[in-house]
Amino acid sequence: MIAYACDPKGIGEYWLGWGWAEQAARAYRVELITTLHCPESVLERAKACGITVHFVGMPEWIRKLTRCFGGGGALLQRFLWQSRAGKLAERLHQESKFDLVHQTTFHTFRVPFACSRLNIPSVWGPIAGGEHIPPGFNRFVSGGRLAEWSRPIVNRLWLYFPPVARSLRRASAIFVSNHTTLDFLPERIRKKCSVVPPNALRPEDENRPPAAPRTRAPDAPLHLLYIGYCVPIRSLPLVLEALISSGLKNYKLTVLGEGPALELWKETAARLGLAGQVEFKGKVPHEQLSAYYASADALVFPGLRDSGGSSLLESMSRNLPVICLDWAGPGEMVDEKSGIKIAVDDPDRTVKALGEAFLRLQQNPGLGASLAAAARERARTLFGWEEKFRLLSATYERLLNAGGPK
Repeated sequence: MIAYACDPKGIGEYWLGWGWAEQAARAYRVELITTLHCPESVLERAKACGITVHFVGMPEWIRKLTRCFGGGGALLQRFLWQSRAGKLAERLHQESKFDLVHQTTFHTFRVPFACSRLNIPSVWGPIAGGEHIPPGFNRFVSGGRLAEWSRPIVNRLWLYFPPVARSLRRASAIFVSNHTTLDFLPERIRKKCSVVPPNALRPEDENRPPAAPRTRAPDAPLHLLYIGYCVPIRSLPLVLEALISSGLKNYKLTVLGEGPALELWKETAARLGLAGQVEFKGKVPHEQLSAYYASADALVFPGLRDSGGSSLLESMSRNLPVICLDWAGPGEMVDEKSGIKIAVDDPDRTVKALGEAFLRLQQNPGLGASLAAAARERARTLFGWEEKFRLLSATYERLLNAGGPK
């Protein structure tokens, strides 16, 4: 198993990278290739699971060199790491023949699956990368508009990059994060793809006893919550415009997180006259988030280009309904019973519909309670590790019984 991002104590992609390895170890002997990001925690948990770990580092001179290329340097470093991991896997395969190889992270098709060349059954993913900002919505993106506009074109070209094309062709099975990316991939590849949501519940959320949904008096303030990395594609200005459009006066929006868009979001809230009702708390330790989830009426997740959403799933598991855009990963994680999804067919209509959703929650306290109950059930049913283990085992067995790579 290849997992660049892998940390039993981490969050996001790092936590998911470890989770796949841990689940595979329930039924198979696993040798894990990962980075030196957090060797102590990986080794500690790997010992308990019976996983053999192989660490692949990068020389410091390469790290320094790739930093000179800005944002492209990070991608270059991942390419170089992947090449080193592939060579290590080939040596290990010569010493002790593997039956199957699975690359779980990177969580993108743009970094090739080097170990697909081992000529054994192979699984790639979950991968994402086909998402893009809907036409007309760049006005809500505070930076990098040219890059976002050109993203679909650049991604299409990536599909013809020889290492990526070979990876797609050689992989026996591909887990794809959402239907947006599935539809983006070449049609000849889709027959070996399965849509597998990348996010999964953490044990503390999966085993959390059910809590009574928060009840709010009709005249109490509507408390909205945003949790996540503050990047332009999360389009908080869309939410701010919707709050004005709604005409709501009695509300509070709490924003938790840090990132490059944070200062501009603060300036936008002040310019729109919302500074008194929008509170920016910055980054909050994960163990302190429970109090914020418990005090909110809904999580607002305005991602314009997301393959999933960790805070979205956490909210669902904690009896908190979600308001999100009906687009890409979040639009598939939530259904009509467990949240409110806003169409993205036209920017002005989206702003109006989002504002109307806030009004519905404000005027109908019972709506939030019913959405919350359905959200928790959906999270436990579809996003628990047990479901992913069944999928993983079924895929592995199908490929192993087929007698070789496809």
